[in-house]
Amino acid sequence: MFLKKIITFHTVIFLLTLITKCTFGDDVPSFYWNAFTEACTKKGLHINIEKYGIIANTNQKFEGENIVIFYEKNVGLYPYLKYINSTHNEYFNGGIPQNTNISAHLFKLRQDINKIIPNPDFNGVAVIDVEEWRPTYDSNWGKKRIYREESLQHVLTRFPYLKRNQAIKIAKQEFDEAAYNFLMYTLKECQILRPLAKFGFYAFPICDESGLTRNSTFCYPEHNNKLISLLKHTDALYPSAYLYPGRPLDAARLYVKDVLSETKRLNDLIVEEGYKKKEIYVYHKFELDPYNDKVEEIKFYDESTLDVTIKQTIDFGINNVILWTTSKNMLKRCQYIRNYVEDLLGPYIKKLIKSYIL
Repeated sequence: MFLKKIITFHTVIFLLTLITKCTFGDDVPSFYWNAFTEACTKKGLHINIEKYGIIANTNQKFEGENIVIFYEKNVGLYPYLKYINSTHNEYFNGGIPQNTNISAHLFKLRQDINKIIPNPDFNGVAVIDVEEWRPTYDSNWGKKRIYREESLQHVLTRFPYLKRNQAIKIAKQEFDEAAYNFLMYTLKECQILRPLAKFGFYAFPICDESGLTRNSTFCYPEHNNKLISLLKHTDALYPSAYLYPGRPLDAARLYVKDVLSETKRLNDLIVEEGYKKKEIYVYHKFELDPYNDKVEEIKFYDESTLDVTIKQTIDFGINNVILWTTSKNMLKRCQYIRNYVEDLLGPYIKKLIKSYIL
C-alpha cells in the first residue's frame, strides 16, 4: 500500500512536469529589457515592464543578473581610430588590431569582466558590442574604410618599395588575422572567467539598409560566411534588426526577414561544421528615432511595426527578443517610455506570450 502511494505520487509529479514542459516549453518567447531605465526608477518614474513578462535586471540596471553588454570601453584595450581629417586619424589602444598588445588587453579585460559581471556563476545574456571595425578588411566600408587605409599604411611604412596592390594584399591578410585573434582571445577569456554566461557578438550577421542596393538582400552573405570561423565559438548569436524613419512598412518587413533568414543560414552552416546550434537573441528597438533631441517628437513603433519586428521574429521560430534604446536624454524620456509600455508595448508582449502558453 505504501509502495503504491509512492508510485502514484511520483507518477503525478512526472505528469505535472511533462504537462508543464509541454505548456511552458522552449517555444514560449522570452523578452529581455536592455535599456538605461534605471535612471527613471531612481527619479521615481518606475516603468513596470516586469508585469508584462519582460525580463529585466533588478531595478532595471543596465548591467545585472540577467543581461549585460560590453561596449568598446569595457572590452580590455579595444583598438580603434578617430577620424580627424582626410589626412589624419587618431589612434587609441594601437588604433588597428595589428598593433594590439594581447597580454595587456587580456589583463584589462579580466578587470572589466570582474567589474561588470562580479558573480562567477552568472548564466545570463552577455553581449560583446564592438562596432568600430568589422572582423574582415573587406567588410570595413563607409566610415570604417579608415581601417583599410591605416592597415595599408601600416604595410607601406615597413615595406615602402611595394606596389599598392601588393601592399593591399598584405594589409588584408594582416588585418583579418589580427582581428580574428583579438576577437577570439577576447571571447575565450570571457568564457573562461564566466563559463555559464551566453557570450556572443552584437550585430552579426552583417546587414544594413543599404544592402539591397548592393545585393539581392539587405545582408551580405559573402562577408558573413567569413564570420563563421569566429561565430561558431560563441554561445549565442545577437543579430540586430533596428528600423529607422523613412522606411516603408513593406521594406521594413523584408529587411527584418532578411536579418532573420541570414542568421538562420549562418547557424545552419555552424552546425554543418560540427558545432552546436546557437541560441539566437534578436535586438529590436521600440522607437524609430530615439536620438531626437525633441523627445516629445520621438516616434514609437505602432502595432503594425511591432508586427513587422517582434511578431515576425517569433513567428520565424526565434523565441528570444532583446529590447533596446539609447541612454540619450533618458531622464526626459522616462514618462514617454512609461506611457508607451503601459499603452501598447507591454500589453502587446503579454498577449504574444499568452498566445504561446495557451
